[in-house]
Amino acid sequence: MLRRAVPLAAVPVLLVVLAVPLSVLLRLPDTVPTAVVGLTEALVAAVAALTTARRGLRERGGQRAGWWVFSSACASWCAGQLVFAGYEAVLHREVPPVSAADAGFLGFSVLAPAGVLLLAQGRLRAASRVRGVLDGLIAAGALGVLSWTLLLRPIVGSGDELVAVLVSTAYPVGDVLVLAVGTTVLARSGASRALTALVVGASLMALGDSAYVYLRLAGAFTTGGPADVLWTAAFAVMAVAAVLSGRGPGSSAMVRTSVAAHVLPYVPFAVTCLVLVEESSRRPLTAPLLASAAALVLLVLARQALVVVDNVALTRELQERSRALADLAYSDPLTGVANRAAFTRALTAALDEGPPVVAAFCDLDAFKAVNDLAGHGTGDGLLVAVAARLRQVVRPVDVVARLGGDEFAVLVVDDGGGHRPAHEAAAELRERLETALSVPFSLAPELSGLATSPEVVRVLDAVSASVGAVSSAELGRPTAEQLVGAADQRMYAVKRGRRVLR
Repeated sequence: MLRRAVPLAAVPVLLVVLAVPLSVLLRLPDTVPTAVVGLTEALVAAVAALTTARRGLRERGGQRAGWWVFSSACASWCAGQLVFAGYEAVLHREVPPVSAADAGFLGFSVLAPAGVLLLAQGRLRAASRVRGVLDGLIAAGALGVLSWTLLLRPIVGSGDELVAVLVSTAYPVGDVLVLAVGTTVLARSGASRALTALVVGASLMALGDSAYVYLRLAGAFTTGGPADVLWTAAFAVMAVAAVLSGRGPGSSAMVRTSVAAHVLPYVPFAVTCLVLVEESSRRPLTAPLLASAAALVLLVLARQALVVVDNVALTRELQERSRALADLAYSDPLTGVANRAAFTRALTAALDEGPPVVAAFCDLDAFKAVNDLAGHGTGDGLLVAVAARLRQVVRPVDVVARLGGDEFAVLVVDDGGGHRPAHEAAAELRERLETALSVPFSLAPELSGLATSPEVVRVLDAVSASVGAVSSAELGRPTAEQLVGAADQRMYAVKRGRRVLR
């Protein structure tokens, strides 16, 4: 449907652009292009009102309200344009400085920002609300200074009647409101394609209004000119927005959009600075203008300071998350000791450093009975208790790891490797570990709340550990895999010996 909507949206824009040239070429009366342009603008506004209202029927909550408010904005402008076109095409009269058409046109300037804000509800990032306020103030302040310099000051000094001046002044003020809200929403929200298109359409409307006021003050407004083209294009974009999906862009597009959105609030500020520089070359700037420019600079500095603070906080948060992920990647979540990856890494590093190391492999006997008879909660408590005991009998610099299930490993650097046989270091570590694991587990603090029945106590006391230990000095220059394999073999030899004795 989108493929058909875009070409259809271009038709009224081309019609407005070509209305005057074709009328001149065909030698038609001047009233013809005026009527064509006026009625085309009213028709495309009506289409935008209908499509946005229809979109509202498919949405819920704030989204539905937002689309309907935006539809009302389009309908209000359409009503104003019908009155305007009636003066020119039907009554063949010049439109008065203040007429019913102005109520319809200004209604858009009030309703459109409200609709955009309703549609942006839930998308505005809570963490950036302060920056959003600053973005809005920067955009509104810059556009206000720009509007005063180019439009409002000439209107106020035009000598027209008070009501006409107030109405003419309301257009630039409404444009500032529309553009400021649109800029803030695009910069501070995760805008969908539909919302972005609506903001672009509303911004084109504001630019069309400003172009109309500027050209009228300069006495250069003509039917089918820039203002009419901008108005028509604005409603064509809004009509297309209503058929766009609510999904946002893809990840790479989101990065590009995010960069552009963060720069967006500075665009009106930069344009205003250029206009003020050009204005100062012709006449001295007034005190209010200088004060406004200074206030804008302070707002920009405050916004940049907030960006720096946010970036520092974000960097700290990312570092903390990285540390947490590293801990998760190299530790056993149940027992808190190292996992297989961390043990292998530590063992490889210790072997590369040179001093002899001793690796021990521990496997629990009768662990399955604990899970089957006492439950997995008790089994987990038993594993925690085993890890705690292993930690108690080694130094803080040594490594205790759970390799998986009921299998544990211990890595100890043999400080006395040059003064005693290698097998003695392995035997000494094995003896320490077996002694620690020989105490009945029903007495373990980690299981005090679980060993509540004689059956649980019986299965816990039946648990024993088979331990195999080997020194790297016994194998020459083994790899980490070879050393662990040798410890594993010795552990199974112990386990088989116990079975024979039984």
